[in-house]
Amino acid sequence: MKKLLILPLVLSILTLTAFSSSPVFNWGLNPNTKAQTPEPPKGGAELLKKYNSLFIADETQKTVYLTFDLGYEAGHTGAVLDILKTNNIKAIFFLCGNYLKETELITRMITDGHTIGNHTNHHKDLVKLSHTDMKRDISEFTDMFSAKHPNHTLKHFRPPSGRFNEAVLKEVQSQNMKTIMWSGAIKDWGKSPIDATANANRVTSRIHPGAILLFHITNSGMPKMLELLIPQIMEKGYTFGDAGKL
Repeated sequence: MKKLLILPLVLSILTLTAFSSSPVFNWGLNPNTKAQTPEPPKGGAELLKKYNSLFIADETQKTVYLTFDLGYEAGHTGAVLDILKTNNIKAIFFLCGNYLKETELITRMITDGHTIGNHTNHHKDLVKLSHTDMKRDISEFTDMFSAKHPNHTLKHFRPPSGRFNEAVLKEVQSQNMKTIMWSGAIKDWGKSPIDATANANRVTSRIHPGAILLFHITNSGMPKMLELLIPQIMEKGYTFGDAGKL
């Protein structure tokens, strides 16, 4: 009888060990200017597909999707929301627990038709945590968000700093969310204003069918960059899809 009880425990430990030792992906893609999907880290795209997750949308359609990671409010999100509303673009805003105090902005995001995604409660490196702590950091955000916005279900997840392994993807799937990575990004997460024109041109030159773009809103250059970027992308024959439907 004891052997029968021990066997499932041993199998469970072996499974957790296998996941924890699985490759860790630091999601960084080398962009190109050939209107082609950047090459993902070796094995990364396959692992995402295994867990019904993605980093690129339909590569046969000239459609682009906007996503934003928000760990804190730097005072520029309202301007970004204004630009998105003017252009009738629906984005995903991946939020951390610290951002939940921004009640008015989150309410506006939802009212404007945007989607809220889970970016964990504490923005920790999930692959360095125990399975219990990793699971808790993800589920805590969902619970806290649901308490404030019970009519909005979280369906999308993005790991902090773009770092994940199989254990993270499996846990996210078990919590009924889809992991959404990205196929295009710029260095915009600092507080120093970025060069709006240079970065808009940079993103436009790298645009490709099905692109999922990642931006942050931590500096005053972001609204202007977005204001320039949207018409530039549309001039190349692209449309903007509803990221929440990915």
